[in-house]
Amino acid sequence: MDNIEVFDSPGKGRGLRATKELLSGDVLFSEPPFAAVVFDSLADKICHSCFRRQDKLQRCGQCKFAQYCDKTCQSAGWKEHKLECGAIKAFGAIGDNFSKAPNENIRLAARIMWRLDKEGGVMSDMQMTSLDDLENHISDMPEDDLKELKVDIHNFLDYWPRNSKQHRVDDISHIFGVINCNGFTVSDQRGLNAVGVGLFPNLCLVNHDCWPNCTVILNHGKIELRALGKIEPGEEVTVSYVDFLNVTEDRQRQLKMHYFFDCTCEHCKGHIKDDLKMGGKEVDGVKVGACECEIHPCIVKQFKKYFIFEIPESSHPLP
Repeated sequence: MDNIEVFDSPGKGRGLRATKELLSGDVLFSEPPFAAVVFDSLADKICHSCFRRQDKLQRCGQCKFAQYCDKTCQSAGWKEHKLECGAIKAFGAIGDNFSKAPNENIRLAARIMWRLDKEGGVMSDMQMTSLDDLENHISDMPEDDLKELKVDIHNFLDYWPRNSKQHRVDDISHIFGVINCNGFTVSDQRGLNAVGVGLFPNLCLVNHDCWPNCTVILNHGKIELRALGKIEPGEEVTVSYVDFLNVTEDRQRQLKMHYFFDCTCEHCKGHIKDDLKMGGKEVDGVKVGACECEIHPCIVKQFKKYFIFEIPESSHPLP
């Protein structure tokens, strides 16, 4: 890629930095998902191919789980659904519930593993990292999360077809850890609601800053990393993993709890603008500042990592 390169970011590991001057709105890169799935709670409301919300969907006649806008979407999604279809059908038969499917973690992990088996970990010359090289942070997980991981792996092994390539438990664990740390929400066509989760390898290399210089936009199925302002050559490109309108204490707690690191950015070290962000907040019943904005557990479970905006369907695709 002409705009950016991988480098060793001090104290952070690998990161991305600009190789030339970038201005506000510039696209640093665009990337389709390596794999993506619809959330469990919306499985019968969202097309499993285009991720659009529709009032009437057509159900897959085989697995009875996947839903599509029409035959066109079903055909477009068949490449990803082909192996999944038989696996879901067999998984549902275990409990005589033929519409049953494993949770979104397991479905996404399986789609990733099938694609790895077929095409390998690097899909094109534009992909800057392999999935093997991504962090999984399993060693940092608290005990309760490790218990959930073991349950997911157990159910994954029940779900994974016997005629597919078999994998070591360590390799399966790595994929689940990567999803936990690096999964990104996918929005519906309005861009207002998170409807699924996907994995975008290049975006996984973008490090956090509480006052980021980039944001992520969903544009017709692909994510785009766009500059929020002027970025100098050699400057690291960053996004915020949490709501940057939160005060320092809240951001630090969320980053440590969900992403396993202590932020040392200038805004955290200097508690910059915390006084402005306190508007509307209540302490001991007294209103002293702005929103506390806690991350809801359901959102965390659904891998909401970056603030992703979508180009409306009626808009012209951006260059």
